Amino acid sequence: MYDRFLRYINESHRDGVMGEGRYAIALGKAEKLRRFLVITDRSAMTADEFTNDMLLDFRQFIYDEYKYVTLYPGLYPSGAGHRAPKKRLRDTTVVHDLKLLQAFFAELENTDEIRRSPFRKISMEKRRVLMHVMYDAPIFLRCEELKRVMKSSAPANLQWAKNIFVLNCAIGCRISDLLRLSMANIAMSDDGIPYVHYMPSKTARLQSTNLEVTTPLIEPAVDIINRTGLKLMGMNHHYGKQRYNKALRDLLKFCDITRQVSLFNPESGNNEYRPLCEVASSKLARKTHIDMLNKVQINYYAAGLHRAGSDAVFRYTNLELKDRYELMRVAFGI
Repeated sequence: MYDRFLRYINESHRDGVMGEGRYAIALGKAEKLRRFLVITDRSAMTADEFTNDMLLDFRQFIYDEYKYVTLYPGLYPSGAGHRAPKKRLRDTTVVHDLKLLQAFFAELENTDEIRRSPFRKISMEKRRVLMHVMYDAPIFLRCEELKRVMKSSAPANLQWAKNIFVLNCAIGCRISDLLRLSMANIAMSDDGIPYVHYMPSKTARLQSTNLEVTTPLIEPAVDIINRTGLKLMGMNHHYGKQRYNKALRDLLKFCDITRQVSLFNPESGNNEYRPLCEVASSKLARKTHIDMLNKVQINYYAAGLHRAGSDAVFRYTNLELKDRYELMRVAFGI
C-alpha cells in the first residue's frame, strides 16, 4: 500500500501534476500513511485490501497522531526538519490528507488496479461530512497596521523578515513564488511604471496559456528590490517556512500588532481569540494584499448596471497596468 502510494506521488510529480511545493507536502503525507500502517500492523497490505473502515481509522489517526509520538519514538525522528505532531490537527489538514488519498484511489480505480475506491463505499452524506472544512474568518493586516510595520525600525535580526513581508504585501504572490523571483522578473512599462512578471508555480502547469502574472510595483516595493537585489534571505540561506513564520510573529509583536482575531478550536467546538501577532503565518501578506485592493476597487455591480455574475462588464473594459498602479498607490496610502 505505502509503496504504491509513494509511486503515485512520484509519478504525479514526474508528469507535472504536482509542482515542487505540493510534491514535498505529499511526501510528508505518505510518511503519515506509512506510520499508520506500521502502528496498526498493516505494513504488508496492498491497496485493494484497504477498506472503508480502515479509511475511517486512518482519518482518526491523522487527527490524533500526537498521541502516538511517545509510544513509537522510532517512527518520529527529531532534527533535520522533522517535526512530530504535538496536538490534535485541524479539520483542514485532515481533509487535505484525505483528498490526496482519495485521488490516489481514484487513479487505481481508473487503471483497474482496484475494483472500487474505499471512498465510494461510504455513503454520500457521510462522505460529505468527512470532507467538510470550516474555515476561519480571514486574517489580514489593516492599512494602518501595515503602515506601522513599514515605518518600523525593526531590529537587525528581523530586517530580512520585514523585507519579505512588506514586499509580499505589495506583490500579493505566494511566498514560494516571491522567493523564486530574480531581477530578471523586474521590468519597466512604456509609461515608466516598474512591474514584476512571473509564472505562478502552483498553477502554471494548469494554465491554458503561458500568460504571466504582472503586478505594478509601488515605491516601498521598489525600495526593497533596489536595496536587496531580490536576495531576500541575506545571510539566512537556510530558509524554512516555520523559521519565517516565527520571525514574522516576532516582527508583528515588535510593531505591537496585537489585535484579537478568532480561530476555531475543533476540540471545544468554539472560536478562540488570540493576538494576531501570535497566529500570523506566511499567508498573511497575500491576504493583506487582496483585502487592501478589494477595498479600493469599485464593485462592478454596485451601480446596478449588471446583475451579479454577469460577464458583460468584462467585455467592455479592462484595468491596464497604469490603472492598477494608481489603485495600488491609493490602497497603500502612498
